[in-house]
Amino acid sequence: MKVAPYHSIDPTDPDVYHDHDNCPSGQQIPARNKRSGTNEYRRCQHCVQMG
Repeated sequence: MKVAPYHSIDPTDPDVYHDHDNCPSGQQIPARNKRSGTNEYRRCQHCVQMG
């Protein structure tokens, strides 16, 4: 399901944003590292494939 864009602030995570709540890589982001918005990153490849 599509959701508002979010990204990780962890410097070891890829510089991508997610916009699906069931994205496998987005689900691995701990709540403490999750932030709203795209941060001008490119869209995650998993999210692109989900539509």
